[in-house]
Amino acid sequence: MNIHYDCDPGQDDAIALLYALGAQDINVQSISIVGGNIDVDQCTRNALQLLEVTAREDIPVYKGCAQPLVRPLIMLPHVFGPTGMAGAEHLPQPNITAQAKNAIDFLCDDLAVNTIVATGPLTNLAQAFQQKPTFASGIENLIIMGGCVRPDPVFHLLGNLAVQGLEKGYAEYNFAVDPEAAKIVFQTSIQNIVMIGLDITRTVLFNGALEKRLVEIGTKSSILAAKILASVGEEDLLEYQDQWAYPNDPVRAIHDIVAMAYVDRPDMFESEILPIRIDVEGVPGQSVIDKNNSDHASVRVVTDIDRDKFKDHLCHNLSRIQDR
Repeated sequence: MNIHYDCDPGQDDAIALLYALGAQDINVQSISIVGGNIDVDQCTRNALQLLEVTAREDIPVYKGCAQPLVRPLIMLPHVFGPTGMAGAEHLPQPNITAQAKNAIDFLCDDLAVNTIVATGPLTNLAQAFQQKPTFASGIENLIIMGGCVRPDPVFHLLGNLAVQGLEKGYAEYNFAVDPEAAKIVFQTSIQNIVMIGLDITRTVLFNGALEKRLVEIGTKSSILAAKILASVGEEDLLEYQDQWAYPNDPVRAIHDIVAMAYVDRPDMFESEILPIRIDVEGVPGQSVIDKNNSDHASVRVVTDIDRDKFKDHLCHNLSRIQDR
């Protein structure tokens, strides 16, 4: 399947891109970058580095929005490191550069595919829909890592970022950073929106056993993925301590990669169709099941995944990326 990838690399986005580059049935045609995990310039640099080390300089990268539509950007250097790519600080300065055209103009004028995978704040897509209202008519599939319709299995909350609107609460990071953008995207005419929320991704865990598998594959990409994923911050060490197989087992959730895996192997997933409303006032960014006042009446919300098969496909795909 030919896809466009909209992302904010970022550790998780980086491995999602590696997953896609190694997948037999995914062809990444283009990439747009949004400010999120770290600033948009650094996110762009991170994407270019990954394409260079995997010898995929043929994939064009377009830099997009630096800030959410109306709110200040909340970055996460304390979680993912000052470059957003803890574990990959040794990568050299890329020789390739982003395209001169910005991401919004590219999406509106030149996008050549009908499937988009989005694993960061949805600002780029919202801007494109605002700039060209007919843009949505050309999109058949939109796969999103974002939201959280049911309490997550770690803290039993509806997200991982504390937010305050009319009420205090939690929302998933990608939607909480730019809830207005998420609402615009869900209000479009796109028929097939797939939402993979924090309540699912927090059940898909990296650990020392998976790190060992990736290292033993022995490719540059698999070893890089192991280093990135094993760079577990203090927050994850505390959150997943009850999942340790041994002291300081590098257990963490695997988020954005799950969205890319849905494109690759939808048969690994279970889902249900739900009416979803994106809150922008009460608890901004919360994705609420609301049949009476939905932004999109029929979102395919993932409810489960075959975790063992997912890890097998992750290892297989990373083994297929040829070393430079």
